[in-house]
Amino acid sequence: MKGQVVLVGAGCGSGLITLRGLAEIRRAEVLVYDDLLDDALVKEVPEYCRCIYVGKRSGRHSMKQDEINALLIKEAEEGNYVVRLKGGDSFVFGRGGEEYLALEQRGIACRMVPGVTSSVAVPESLGIPVTHRGVAQSFTVITGHTAADTEEDYNALAQLKGTLVFLMGLSAVGEISDKLIAGGKDPATPAAILSRGFQDDALRIDGTLADIASKKDMAKTPAIFVVGQTAGYHMVGRDERPLAGARVMATGTPAFVEKTTHALTEAGAAALPCPTLELVPIADSIPADFSGYDWIAFTSANGIEQFFDHLQEQHLDLRAFAGIKFACIGRGTEDKLAAHGIYADLVPEKYTAEDLGKALAQAAKPEEKILILRAEKGSPLLTEALDEAGLAYEDCKIYRTLSRLEEALPDADYIVFGSASGVRAFCESAAIPEGTTAVCIGDYTANELKKYPVCRMVTAKTFTAEGIVQAIADDLDAQK
Repeated sequence: MKGQVVLVGAGCGSGLITLRGLAEIRRAEVLVYDDLLDDALVKEVPEYCRCIYVGKRSGRHSMKQDEINALLIKEAEEGNYVVRLKGGDSFVFGRGGEEYLALEQRGIACRMVPGVTSSVAVPESLGIPVTHRGVAQSFTVITGHTAADTEEDYNALAQLKGTLVFLMGLSAVGEISDKLIAGGKDPATPAAILSRGFQDDALRIDGTLADIASKKDMAKTPAIFVVGQTAGYHMVGRDERPLAGARVMATGTPAFVEKTTHALTEAGAAALPCPTLELVPIADSIPADFSGYDWIAFTSANGIEQFFDHLQEQHLDLRAFAGIKFACIGRGTEDKLAAHGIYADLVPEKYTAEDLGKALAQAAKPEEKILILRAEKGSPLLTEALDEAGLAYEDCKIYRTLSRLEEALPDADYIVFGSASGVRAFCESAAIPEGTTAVCIGDYTANELKKYPVCRMVTAKTFTAEGIVQAIADDLDAQK
């Protein structure tokens, strides 16, 4: 039985995919994807999905188009639900039409989900409307690759009064400009090169048709070349969100980085995800029987995930915890526990290991026993409070963290650390760049960072992603 293929346009930047497109990714059995995507989309596939990269960039081809067509046919004929994920829109110079025709010829069902095309979205993001009443009644999208082959009638293009949008045309800006001027376009016509739209290093380069080619070396690919009166507009919105304009790198475990990056982006920052820790479970330390415990305490959302993954592997359910009370270090951990069907009985007012220990020391009865489930190198302040109260406990290390810092660091105004282990993983492999401010989630993390060379540091008062945002916002306000 043949499968089917869905051509999905991923949009041209983070958050620009459609709801329907995202739903298709979450159904995929096989994902065939390109460059120029929001990297987070690949993480949206089901666990059983196979991801196959076939991306192409200028001067570097990983798979030829005929090979991609053959791959889609093969996967569909094996009965798979295939999602072909392409940057922007599949049918706007995405060669989606070629893939569709190849599938149609083999009798394979194929559907399309439109995507946000860079030909409109990138100019808009950098202040250029491709149409404007009384100025540009139309816009024309042209591939810049064909300029040298004179496949387009540049004399006809030069006579158009609307906006001209050339995609993939950075290397041909000079040829395009000369041909348009030769065709009668006014050399003083506004023109702009839009480099790396929706990326952290997005750049707009303004000029006229006569001089824009002399500025093209300032741009990087991918780039869009816009010609017309609307290229003279600068309709850049004013972002009044608290972190607008700040570049913030989030480090730590993938889960912490994802949550923090989301909060930073919502607050207007250019969020730079940089996972530096990998979690390795220590399943042997988790008790097989919980009947001897009165309390179970978690110090992180990561610990909760590791614990419940273990329970699933052991085929244990919530009945194993009848009569047991649960304690969590903070709201994020509490929410994660609730997602697994258990509501915390105890959460300290301050989200620290020391305060969790003190709260447990007050809440637990002398005869009760506490099971602590946490990372291998957890804070000793938690158990010190229990020792002082004379309470019985078992401190189980259920996972360890390993450093995974491999790539070059992006430039950032702030770098966020969510744990002492995250500090160690980063600082033992790299140095905090001069001029970058470190943001620590609590005093324990801050004290660990003080062991290493650091130029400047702020500490979040509330130990959550929202607390990190507030700490950065307060710091930005103080510098005004």
